[in-house]
Amino acid sequence: MAAKVPLRKSTHVFAVHEIPLECDVYDAFDYPNDGIVFLYFHPGGLVCGSRIAVPPWLVQVCHQRKWPLVSASYRLLPQVNGDGLLDDARAAYEFARSLGSHTERRVIVGGGSAGFFLATIIAHHLTPKPAALLSISGIPTFRHRFFNSSTLLPPDPVYEMDVEAYMVEPVAVGRSPYDPLAVFYVDSLLPDGSKNPDFASAGRQPPSNNDQDQNRGLLYDYWLYENAFITMVDSVDLGFDWTAGKQQESKLEEWPVTIFIQGSSDLDVSPHVCADVASALGPEKAIYCAASSQDHLFEAHKFLEDHQIDEAGQDCMDAVRKAVAELDKVVAPN
Repeated sequence: MAAKVPLRKSTHVFAVHEIPLECDVYDAFDYPNDGIVFLYFHPGGLVCGSRIAVPPWLVQVCHQRKWPLVSASYRLLPQVNGDGLLDDARAAYEFARSLGSHTERRVIVGGGSAGFFLATIIAHHLTPKPAALLSISGIPTFRHRFFNSSTLLPPDPVYEMDVEAYMVEPVAVGRSPYDPLAVFYVDSLLPDGSKNPDFASAGRQPPSNNDQDQNRGLLYDYWLYENAFITMVDSVDLGFDWTAGKQQESKLEEWPVTIFIQGSSDLDVSPHVCADVASALGPEKAIYCAASSQDHLFEAHKFLEDHQIDEAGQDCMDAVRKAVAELDKVVAPN
């Protein structure tokens, strides 16, 4: 039964790894305490972003199904490496599994852009496996030629002098949303989970502690040009062809169904990255939902009711709605 009470937001410390790690939980008082939980990791190239940036359509999906949505912070590169990211992802996953004191909750894990990398390493390294994975313009692996061949990238390089100050900063989580319009506000939804037609985000200010330098995102471009990402996350990144070899069948049997949403004109994460991973997983484990002519995180501000028609007359949100329908099938009770 769909939710019919207002959405609420609460903030929790789910771990202390050098610094406190916080998550925001979106739920309502009538949610069951043993249902599915959705764990979300924010975009930002693993170097910036904020947990307060959550796609409104994703919050709608969770609220309408009475799935608590946990949007978790994680420590940023380069102050941590791949092992540190896995530690943070593990703590967030354990928090989601035990939410409301129930210790066996099923968890869908998703992420936007590089946030999906944390979802992937959860599936690689932790048990029990997630109920499903949802990639939103996501990065499932840095062991792909796109991230290790700077000739595939736009022609404007970023130099070390542009980013050296960020490399010596204290350890931190993301505190600045990549786009102020991507910040989610609970009053943008009506109690039934539909879009609030009277809501206006214009003029609203993100929380005051979101004071991180937004230029920190240049680290992503710098490490792409230096082909350096894999050196930082190599210890936990098993690559896009991890299913090859003698243990392919057993690995695939355990792997959760993975649903990909991506714009076909994505410049920040080449569509080939997700397409190659989907091909390696095979049709029984991967569902690829492409939005024609759309760029990176094209759906970041959209609600389920919204429409964005491209020059060919196609609605980009159809890819999102298709992905949601597939997700419902995957996690439906047997």
